Amino acid sequence: MFDSLLNEVSARFGISLDKAKLLLGSLIALIFNEKTGGVTGFVDRFRSLGLSGMVDSWIGSGANAPISTSQLTEVLGSQNIDDIASRTGVDRGTAASALAALLPGAFNTLTEDGRIPTGIPARITAFMDGMGDFFVSIGTGALGLGAAAVGGVANAAGRAGDAVGNAASETVDAVGDAGRAAARTVGNAADAVGDAARGGIGKWLPWLLLIGLLIAAFFLFRGCSKHDTTPAPATTAAPAAGAAQATQRFGFANADGKVTVNGQVATEAEKTRLWDALVANFGDGNVSGDIVVDASTAPAGWLDKLIALLPDLKANGLKFDLDGNSLKIDTSALSEADRFALSQKFRSAFGGFDISGMWDQAMAALAGLAPGYSADDLVKALNLMDVYFDTGSAAITKDSNETLQAAAKAIQGAPAGIRIEAGGHTDNTGDAAANMVLSQQRADAVVARLQELGVANGVVTAKGYGQDDPIADNSTEEGRAENRRMAFTVLN
Repeated sequence: MFDSLLNEVSARFGISLDKAKLLLGSLIALIFNEKTGGVTGFVDRFRSLGLSGMVDSWIGSGANAPISTSQLTEVLGSQNIDDIASRTGVDRGTAASALAALLPGAFNTLTEDGRIPTGIPARITAFMDGMGDFFVSIGTGALGLGAAAVGGVANAAGRAGDAVGNAASETVDAVGDAGRAAARTVGNAADAVGDAARGGIGKWLPWLLLIGLLIAAFFLFRGCSKHDTTPAPATTAAPAAGAAQATQRFGFANADGKVTVNGQVATEAEKTRLWDALVANFGDGNVSGDIVVDASTAPAGWLDKLIALLPDLKANGLKFDLDGNSLKIDTSALSEADRFALSQKFRSAFGGFDISGMWDQAMAALAGLAPGYSADDLVKALNLMDVYFDTGSAAITKDSNETLQAAAKAIQGAPAGIRIEAGGHTDNTGDAAANMVLSQQRADAVVARLQELGVANGVVTAKGYGQDDPIADNSTEEGRAENRRMAFTVLN
């Protein structure tokens, strides 16, 4: 039902399918939370925030309008997003972006007949049942109550009840029929917990019955223990599963064609493949250093990208370091033309990574602003920037972070009283109304990020222009790429 959506989000944000599923399950729990009015209440929150067109597009049969992370935060609440990120083990920024990517398609699936469901579809209950253990551990907050209503705790509650009933039965076999009768009572209570949770009856009933069940089991076991003559053997706890993995690393420095490397990968096969590629590109005897193999290291998600890029890394003085999904480049020893060219190659190869050290025309122009620069000088430099977003989304990619940091610093140093407009533009692909919404969301996202980086409220305002102001030919991919842009203008 959600397979293609989960696969897409997993690949786009570099998270496992299991984590993507937990994020989606958390969204569904919030959507169906009876305390906030269920699905109808969820839709009403959008309408109250002026987002009727967005949520209506998810219910209808047309294209799903995207939602920005700032809008998602406004609808779900920052605390809920923080809670989801913490409990799923996904960093907050990635979690918010992934949730924003999941929501339109997920809600469209929930309303596939074009109507808001009045009950809980069986297919949703079945999907949530598979994550029962995760939601049982959450407790009775918004996520826990929503999951209980949908059925996310049903299987876990049933399994807990069955386990207590079975354990009680085994224990009382040694103490006669009275014990067996008590075990049957506990077993029946366990079944009631499972059935009540599976039916989605009430917000608190599954939890109250389960607590009562465990208390009954405690006293049963306590009574039976008086007949034990041999103490149970002590057990040793198994090592905790899911220990944190080290990130894969790789460092590179090219000095007159002699390459020195260091790093850490997960397998001998990865090391051999990388080392052979280095030797093939730079020559036997020109590669030195060491790459450590450690099985606790996360798989090298950058390996294929790096090997494909090696033929372009022959510039004398180039240095860079990869650490997980972070890339730090040092091109300071290169000519400006080479710095521009290599930075673009790195961006193309590692788009979406958190990249620092990029050197493009915008970075050079922003760094070169003379003291006392005017508003026009500033805007001219800002308009050299490329701000990147996830496809069809207003989520700013990590490789735009450093550019926006430089922009924020320059805006903060501009003449007092300056006001600038950040205009969002799209190409003409898709629906014009949806493009207008997307352009506004992207402009909003840029302004929000600049404010996070220290730009005062009101200095930069956002406006979406959709596809109505192209600067290039939309019939070619190159032209469409130019039309997808942020344009800055001075308002005073």
